[in-house]
Amino acid sequence: MPDVDLKLLGGAPALDFVNTIDPRFGPDAFDRLDSPAAVAEWARLAGLPRGRVGDFDHALTLRDALDRIFRAVARGKRPPGRALGALREEYVAAISTGRLVRANGGYRWRVDSILWPVLESAIELLDSPALARVKECPADDCGWLFLDGSRNATRRWCSMDGCGAKAKMRRYRRRMRGATVSR
Repeated sequence: MPDVDLKLLGGAPALDFVNTIDPRFGPDAFDRLDSPAAVAEWARLAGLPRGRVGDFDHALTLRDALDRIFRAVARGKRPPGRALGALREEYVAAISTGRLVRANGGYRWRVDSILWPVLESAIELLDSPALARVKECPADDCGWLFLDGSRNATRRWCSMDGCGAKAKMRRYRRRMRGATVSR
């Protein structure tokens, strides 16, 4: 079983899926989804319903499209049309494999793709007031996307325990070096 060090800090499955590259930028970036088995393990650890992985390239295409879409939103820009088109293509491909199944005295649409909850999450987020709360962690060694759930939408870091604490420590050390130099 692949080793997936899972941190679910995005606040939505679509953002957590994007955050499977850690840190998001730079030479130390580590891709946790390096195989179909790693995608299945990520979905299991994320608590998503079981399904088939399907084409591994589709998973990576979707992750890239979601990154470009939500990173643009976090930066106050319009999502690229090509990324929105890729999301649409992945959505259509997934839903075309679905079928109606009996459930609770009626029927529901069932799609067996592991990526279906990620796609649903992305579509729901794009059509929600929460879209304005998508942010990008400013830490140099992070770059993750997250939903700011704070009351006044002032959350800055993906995690105060991780990136926020490291930033506070760096500021403290700079102050202490400055205090030592000025004595």
